[in-house]
Amino acid sequence: MLAYGFRDGSGHYLTDQVWTGVWLSDVPLDENEGAHGDTLLLVKIPKGVIAEYEWIEEGKPYREFLAPASLVNRYGPAIVVDAERELFCGSAGINPEERVDLWTAWARPVL
Repeated sequence: MLAYGFRDGSGHYLTDQVWTGVWLSDVPLDENEGAHGDTLLLVKIPKGVIAEYEWIEEGKPYREFLAPASLVNRYGPAIVVDAERELFCGSAGINPEERVDLWTAWARPVL
């Protein structure tokens, strides 16, 4: 992903329809939420761009998005971050009213 960008994945995701895209969330997720691996990547995408791709589920304590890889790659490259540092310190220089920090959850690397 760092060298070649994100690639769309496809699945039913608990629906009867096939969906395609890159899963992103507004907080780092762990295996309890379906994320896998030890590396955390950060991509910053304007709220107005990502909003239409939000998957809204009642009772979820975080925001989740399924966006096309082509869109996510326009705002890359992703950067590797330390999850604890980002959670407690935040992303310096980003106005939260203008942008949402999106954390990749289940993105597939392009080989």
